[in-house]
Parts: sequence; C-alpha cells; structure tokens
Amino acid sequence: MAVTAQETVDRIAVLAQPRLVSLLRLRNVRHVYEPTPGELNSKVVVDGQEVTLNKLKNASQPYRDIERFLGEDKISQYIVGPGILPVVTALSKAIMGRKLLVTRRVAARDDDRGLVGHFDGYGVRVMIHFDEAGGDTIVTWECLYGVCRLPPPR
Repeated sequence: MAVTAQETVDRIAVLAQPRLVSLLRLRNVRHVYEPTPGELNSKVVVDGQEVTLNKLKNASQPYRDIERFLGEDKISQYIVGPGILPVVTALSKAIMGRKLLVTRRVAARDDDRGLVGHFDGYGVRVMIHFDEAGGDTIVTWECLYGVCRLPPPR
C-alpha cells in the first residue's frame, strides 16, 4: 500500500513529538497549550492572566531526494532530530527564569505551501513543500509561543 504525502507529514509529526518532550525539560515551568489556531502576537488568558504569544520559531531544512531519508532507520536521525532541535533550543532559552510557557496551534497563513502536520498538545507544526526552483523538498518547523515570568494565580 502506497503512503500519501499527507501521511508522511503526519508520521513525521507523530515521531517528532516524543523527541520534543524528551529534549524540552519543563520541570519548573507550567506548560499550557491553546488548541485554537492563532497568529503571532495573539493573546491567551491563563487563570486570569493575559499572555502574549510574541515568539514564532521557524526552522527549515532542504532535502534533495527526501525519499531516501523516510525509512524507519533514518527519519528520526536525518529529519526529526535536526528539525526539532532549533525549536527546542528556542523554547529552552525562552523559559529560563520563567514560570509559564504557553504554546498555541499555528494558524494557516496565506503564504503557506505544501502539507502540514501538527503536534498534539504543543504549538508546533511541520510543513513539507517542494521548491521547484531549487529542486529540493523543504521541511519547515514552526512553534508559536509566549512566556511569563510570574506564575498565574491559582
């Protein structure tokens, strides 16, 4: 049975989520996920406290002949690992000294190209499109988030 391109994107998102969770250490930080799609500078109210989602991390990787990296033994090493690492690094730096991390599902934009997969429980999405000019398949990772220094009142 042939695998569709959308199934491939969804598979990458499913494989990447546990890697994100294992790398992102949220021991002293509360994480709140807002599942409704939002844009940069949108606001989320958490326990009466307004948090502005003013950060959007974007990382892209070009692949020539991406099919050779889609095997079970290679997808995590060559696509998931290098793609999710810049997102985890940005989140880790942002939460230093903070008490609250809010992530939100990234809303579709007019300039989106290709297929999209979302992480459940995190404001991360992965997009794959083919760049005709360069002849490469581009894998783009995005995360919409905001942080707060003070813990929200409980």
